[in-house]
Amino acid sequence: METLNAGTVAVVAGFQGAGEDGTLTTLGRGGSDTTAAALGVALDAQYIDIYTDVDGVMTADPRIVKDARLLDVITYNEICQLARDGAKVVHPRAIEIAMQKGIPLRVKCTFSDSAGTIVANQVTFLDEPVRIISDRLITGITYTSNLAQIRVITSGLEERKDLELKVFKSLALADISVDFITVQPQAIMFTVNKENLSKAVEVLKTLDISPAVEDDCAKVAIVGAAMTGIPGVMSKVVEALIENDIPILQSGDSYTNIWCLVKREYMETAVKALHEKFELGKKS
Repeated sequence: METLNAGTVAVVAGFQGAGEDGTLTTLGRGGSDTTAAALGVALDAQYIDIYTDVDGVMTADPRIVKDARLLDVITYNEICQLARDGAKVVHPRAIEIAMQKGIPLRVKCTFSDSAGTIVANQVTFLDEPVRIISDRLITGITYTSNLAQIRVITSGLEERKDLELKVFKSLALADISVDFITVQPQAIMFTVNKENLSKAVEVLKTLDISPAVEDDCAKVAIVGAAMTGIPGVMSKVVEALIENDIPILQSGDSYTNIWCLVKREYMETAVKALHEKFELGKKS
């Protein structure tokens, strides 16, 4: 702050910080974004600019969807969900830091003059005095590849009691992260990164479980802050995939997203189909 008050431009290295004892360390993936957000909050900035190699936040990966559209504005919750579901524009930690103080982020491209995307709940420095951005039903489509699905059939097992606890505790002790979890009376289903598949199967075998495995999977997701309570959203998701002969291996939802597990070979087709079904492309 002293440097800024003196009228000097302060240049701060990102991606690194210090612990409570002063030991220097790196901040992990997204550390530069996190550094910018933390500085913006500490300085009570009007907004925080995040420069990247794309024009801003898109409705889908433009490498897959040719008519993907640049979003001029998006909510904190939506971009966090997009990031968690596979989009890699801004790290969720940076967004959460800015959101706590209510400071808007501007995601812009280093190599172009694009206006980029504003991340906020209320955008007060646009031309409109009030702009409700949560009325947009679906904001974008994203994906995560390199997954494998594991299914543990529980019906008929004599030692059924506490099986769910044994499965997930054993995987946790082996330092294996699980996602996309479905627990039913007849089966337990979840996904792991493909690199952890062999290790996960070996852990389950120590419990005398021989799981069924669906290798080489991907998760595709639709994200939108306004989908909660709106009838027909899941129907359109299923319709888009069925029309393209894409089997759904597993599905789930939260109040801002719906995701489906498919084979990796269908991932790009699924992203395109969902983008088209929800009419997210550029207007002609």
